[in-house]
Amino acid sequence: MCVTEYNEAETLQMIREEGREEGREEGREEGEDRLGKLMILLISAQRTEDAQRAAVDKEKRRTLYEEFNIV
Repeated sequence: MCVTEYNEAETLQMIREEGREEGREEGREEGEDRLGKLMILLISAQRTEDAQRAAVDKEKRRTLYEEFNIV
């Protein structure tokens, strides 16, 4: 018979960390999808300068997401 010690606080911390990591992964995927959609729309509209700025400027991306109604 094997007896192990159960530490509730440690177990809850581990579950929280796993949940955070899953949330970060989902957030990254959603962010990549949004950026990809924005890039397609900008390139289709021949707005390459805006695409270049959006690639590096968070505020410009936010403005363009609003302009193109990308949620």
